[in-house]
Order: sequence, then C-alpha cells, then structure tokens
Amino acid sequence: MYSDGTVVVDAGKRSTLNLPVLNGLVSTVRKDLGGMPATVKPSDGRTIPDIPITVLGILQADGTYQIVRASGLQQLGQEGGYPAPLYDAFTKLNALTTTPSTAYIGANVRYQLQCPATATGAQPWPVGLPQPANSAGASCVEFHVAGGAAATAVRTACVPFMPQSGDAMKTPVPYQSAKGVRTCTWRYALPDETS
Repeated sequence: MYSDGTVVVDAGKRSTLNLPVLNGLVSTVRKDLGGMPATVKPSDGRTIPDIPITVLGILQADGTYQIVRASGLQQLGQEGGYPAPLYDAFTKLNALTTTPSTAYIGANVRYQLQCPATATGAQPWPVGLPQPANSAGASCVEFHVAGGAAATAVRTACVPFMPQSGDAMKTPVPYQSAKGVRTCTWRYALPDETS
C-alpha cells in the first residue's frame, strides 16, 4: 500500500483505496501489530514442518518498519491460537487480494540474474541487457531495477516471473555474459523499488 491509495498485490495486481479507507486500514494494522515480537508462534504449541511463514509489515508512525512473521498463520488461522490482533491485521491485509484490480504494470522492471545449474547451450548476451556486476560464485544472484531501453531489453530477453499467475514459468535461457553464464527473470518494479 502506498500513501496515494495505490495497492499492489503480489507485484501483479493493482487497485486503489480512497484515502479515508487507506488511513483507517493503516491505523488499524499499526495498532494490531504494535508491540508484537518479530516472530509469533502458534500458542497451541503445534509445530508443523515446512509450513509457509506469513510476513506482515507496516511503516509505524515513528518511521520504523515493523515486520511480524508467523508460521502457518494463513493455514491455521484462529485455530492456531495466534493473538487476535495479529489475525485481525492478517485478515484485513489479506482482503486486499480479493479487491477488484487490474494488472500491475510499472515503468521500470526488477530483474534477477543468476548462474544456471548447467551452462550448456548458452546464447550470446542480448544487446541492451545490462551485464552482471558479480562474477560466478557465492554472489552469483543479483537483483537490479532498470528503466527505459534497458527495461525493454530485459522484458525481451528475460523470462517473466509473475507471482500467483497460475501459469507455469518458462525455463530461462542461459546467456554468456562477460562474467560467465547467466539466466534472467523479471517483473515490473514496485513504485518504491530502486535497486
């Protein structure tokens, strides 16, 4: 959610809240999450291996960004014994996923370069696609934001990553860069993403 009422869900859907609704939601979530620890566990003592972790975040009035993580919050719901304010914040934010929306399209793209599992069949590096900054190794995965002609090159050469789209992701093409073979995926950058 952004201060102008823009809501972007899963970097793929865009909707707009009017300012009174936005301000009410922000106020409620700030109150609900205020004072919560960074990690909240089910109070019933259940431990479920490999259950997804729900992450809720809000910019508090003092300018700090508060994040609260809860294992299985979406799956266990109220039966997990989570604090009522945490579940309230989750349900209010989760309701935004069902708000009527349009596809989110931004001027810039956020893209990821990474070393592929195998480097066979690498194609020449695409014209206009920015070269990776890092050499192969532990820091092989890179994220960047690009606009203009570079964004066009990214959208042309890289495989789109569309969260929650339901479509199977295509296999990224390996390209030979100046620093080794890389594959790339992209999505539209969020308004606050600059790198």
